[in-house]
Amino acid sequence: MIARVSFVAVIFTLALVAIGCNVPRPTHPAEGRVMGPLPIVSLDDATIPVPSLAGKVTLLNFWGTWCPPCRKELPGLVRIAQRLDDEPRFQLIAVSCGSGGDDADLARQTTSFLAARQLPIAAWGFSEAVVATHFSLAYGLEAFPTTYLIGADARVRRVWTGYRSSDEADIAAAILVLLKEQGP
Repeated sequence: MIARVSFVAVIFTLALVAIGCNVPRPTHPAEGRVMGPLPIVSLDDATIPVPSLAGKVTLLNFWGTWCPPCRKELPGLVRIAQRLDDEPRFQLIAVSCGSGGDDADLARQTTSFLAARQLPIAAWGFSEAVVATHFSLAYGLEAFPTTYLIGADARVRRVWTGYRSSDEADIAAAILVLLKEQGP
């Protein structure tokens, strides 16, 4: 009986979607929260300061060179950033998350990956493993890739977990909405 009820619920939900009813998008626990200073460091040059979230619409992506969905998603995020290259109120921060090696190994893998795929973005990583764990717990970073859209007020507006080919257009549209909200 339980399996039949679940099956009926799934069919009903699919029917609603098929006929055009809007099924609400599930929210992420970080949505609406203010994100503090990012606990990251440049993997390119340790003297580069950590970007501030204040006053900018920020696309914050957590990915790994070892992660097949991340490797599919990252070029789309770079395309979005390149389209907005002349927009000073926008920034992409892509944080490479290692698979267990040391910081030097993460930097080598990340810069090699970005260069081989001609992805012209800065390489960032967590400052320490314990900080990564704390951030993950505080902001619900449970899977890779995870992308946070943060408003100019440093508040998390949207979160995308995992990769779907339709996300690039959805993310780009959400960024444009925030830029319009922010004004000139």
